[in-house]
Amino acid sequence: MSETMPRSLGSIYTPADIAQMLADWAIQDKHQKVLDIGVGEGAFTFAAYKRLERLGARSATAQAQIYGAEIHLPTYKRFINLAQQSGFDFPNVRRADFFATEYPSVTAAIGNPPYVRRSSINGIESVRESARKSVNSPHANSISRMADLYVYFLFKAASLLEPGGRLAVITADSWLNSQYGIALKNYLKENFRIESLVSFDRQLFAAEVKSVLLFATKKTALPFREQPVSFIRVKNGLAPREVLHSFTKPRVTMDDLIISRVSPRKLQAERPWGDNLKVPGICDELVAHNMMTPLSKLGRTSIGIQTLAKEFFVLLPEQVQQLQIEPEYLAPLASSSRTHQSPCIEPGSAPKHYLFYCAKGKPELVGTRVLDYIENAEQVTVPVRGKEKTVVGYQNKERIQRARRLHWYDLRSADEQRGRARILIPRLIHRKCQVVWNRAQFIPGELFIGFTPNGEHRIEDEIYLAILTSSLTELFLRANSQLYGGGTYNISPGQIGSLRVLDATRLSQVQRASLKQAYCLYLADTRHNRELLDRALFDILELSPESELVVKNALEELIALGLSSKHSTNPKNSVA
Repeated sequence: MSETMPRSLGSIYTPADIAQMLADWAIQDKHQKVLDIGVGEGAFTFAAYKRLERLGARSATAQAQIYGAEIHLPTYKRFINLAQQSGFDFPNVRRADFFATEYPSVTAAIGNPPYVRRSSINGIESVRESARKSVNSPHANSISRMADLYVYFLFKAASLLEPGGRLAVITADSWLNSQYGIALKNYLKENFRIESLVSFDRQLFAAEVKSVLLFATKKTALPFREQPVSFIRVKNGLAPREVLHSFTKPRVTMDDLIISRVSPRKLQAERPWGDNLKVPGICDELVAHNMMTPLSKLGRTSIGIQTLAKEFFVLLPEQVQQLQIEPEYLAPLASSSRTHQSPCIEPGSAPKHYLFYCAKGKPELVGTRVLDYIENAEQVTVPVRGKEKTVVGYQNKERIQRARRLHWYDLRSADEQRGRARILIPRLIHRKCQVVWNRAQFIPGELFIGFTPNGEHRIEDEIYLAILTSSLTELFLRANSQLYGGGTYNISPGQIGSLRVLDATRLSQVQRASLKQAYCLYLADTRHNRELLDRALFDILELSPESELVVKNALEELIALGLSSKHSTNPKNSVA
């Protein structure tokens, strides 16, 4: 590209054969009006034209039946150049803001809406307002402020579809499992017949985004026969046209596909949907077990401390030594599972990171090294996360100002108020998933989710640690998290309370003793082998040998899926 796409616009360009597959499914008649959701360089516009022409539309008519907007001028110019090279003129595809543009009602909506994290969205309030005005549904009013940009695109596009119209889009899969996806799932369930959700093990884009294809038909006033939703996982390099047959012709089976057909009534918006694409069957069976319960019933979960400026607050030991910051203004930090790969942080452990830990006002700090450090931080130029701008001084970062700390640099007060969790669950899971026993009472960083058991049950930490460290819990963690294109599973702090785990409060004393003994042996083993720990948990659940094997195989499959996502490359694609 001659000019880099700003992060706030978030375009990720779609392979031509994927765009054609979506267009071929959504467009069924030569007279249809088509909306391209996020034009980019025109992959979906060209695919829609090709489909309309194949169905018998005249060339000029087909070009005029396609609507869309592209806000980024250099990208729009590339689209225009590509169109002109083929002799095309798409009069209704404009250089404009998607949310500020009026469109007619359409009978097909296709595309790859921009993927922009909420922290990078410019003019978010106007985007939210446009989506709410467009959609006549209470679900649009309940869109979480944590939602990424593509969610708003989908709401507006869906509102433009006529009854019976088809929606075929590719998005990040985060809405399947995240808290902010609840509003979208409720809206889809109420207004659409969801035909299929398709996930590819291979990376479709050169970006840290795991994608999902959504195929849905807008409901009409006429009654219809409810059909199961097809969750399709494509394991290898299957051609898109073959994938399309797997749900348009339900009897089709292929070795490269894992297909789970789920009744819409079982798809609760408040629960993650992504597990149906990863480990269909086994999770449903275990969720229903009478010894399983949501983690939130056993204790409180909370994300580790969010500094909002880690380059100031998080210090390496050598930085501490160089700056000579007084020890009373530092606290040991458990920053992430990559820096704490051992299952236990023992008292007396040397921290790999320190947290700047000061609650005093500057007048009280006169003559200290701490004051020098603070005042220097108030004068440096600081980049703003997700934005193409800087500010002078950390105290002027918008997110820090919104935190309304008494002193902008004070994390100590928040830490003392919330307390430090003894059990740390990693938010990001790579090849290894390691739950950490925080015996040293380090401050958990934001890449951990702290779990603090309910005190009234008086259950020892080792019991909870045995449960959370088990293969079964890791299976649920991976199944209910978002898999990024780089091979990392990301657990949503807002969703982890619904994670199903063994109910420690229902265990007998003998069962608790067996789990505690198994965990102690796990700690003592230098390899940290979970075999005895798993054995104790499987015996409590009375799982059959067949079910145990299914759990282990499913977990191995998810680990392999992460590795394949990390190392895969996007094959060259051409229009099918």
